[in-house]
Amino acid sequence: MEDRDRAIGFLFTDIARFRGILFDQLMHKHGLTLAQAFALNQLMLEDGLTQTQMSVGMRVGTVTVSGLVDRLEARGWVKRITDQGDRRAKKVWLCEKAAPLQMEIVKQFTNLNDIALDGLDPEEVVKLIDMLRKVKGNLSDALKEGQKPPNKIKT
Repeated sequence: MEDRDRAIGFLFTDIARFRGILFDQLMHKHGLTLAQAFALNQLMLEDGLTQTQMSVGMRVGTVTVSGLVDRLEARGWVKRITDQGDRRAKKVWLCEKAAPLQMEIVKQFTNLNDIALDGLDPEEVVKLIDMLRKVKGNLSDALKEGQKPPNKIKT
């Protein structure tokens, strides 16, 4: 295994882990975790989603979303209301108590990005974003439903 192969995977993993740890520290005084902020963000983008819709948007399982919504509801930040069109489904809505968190989440994500990008000039940031979008697209394409992931190993 080449160093490049190991380094890329470790870098992606470490960056995601460090971002999560830092965000949790930044939002600790509000009692909000990165996962909970991610769930709230889904509702900020489109309020009144079902938990299934949230799980699709967040790319996690419905059980994970259910636990997140339980914790957010216990804090009074969201409420579940039965869907009038489908009495089996419950829609999740932001509560007024969550409004101040919306600005704080945006502020701290901006702060986190500034920390992560410190020392890079604007052109480097644009190039980094472009490259990461390409990597994301490559991985997304490889995950397309019904397709076998490509084998790029050279033997």
